[in-house]
Amino acid sequence: MILRVLTVLFLAATIASAANDLLSRQGLASLGELWFAVHSGSLNLSQAVVQRYISPDLWDPTIIWFLGQPATIIFGLLALVFFIGAWLRSRNS
Repeated sequence: MILRVLTVLFLAATIASAANDLLSRQGLASLGELWFAVHSGSLNLSQAVVQRYISPDLWDPTIIWFLGQPATIIFGLLALVFFIGAWLRSRNS
């Protein structure tokens, strides 16, 4: 049930991000740009938490690369992963 809900949420985020890309005419928006536009405080907080409590080396090469990727593609891939997980789980039950 949770995997299906996550699939729907990430599919909705994919559609919203694609609509934003089409309407903005600036090309594909990165995940970091969208996150900053929606709630910049949580982006700054997550950076501080990762750098302080997990590892400073994790933020710069890994998470920065991830945040630089197009949001539509990232959300679409996450929706696909959760869909496959839900499908496999229902198939095994």
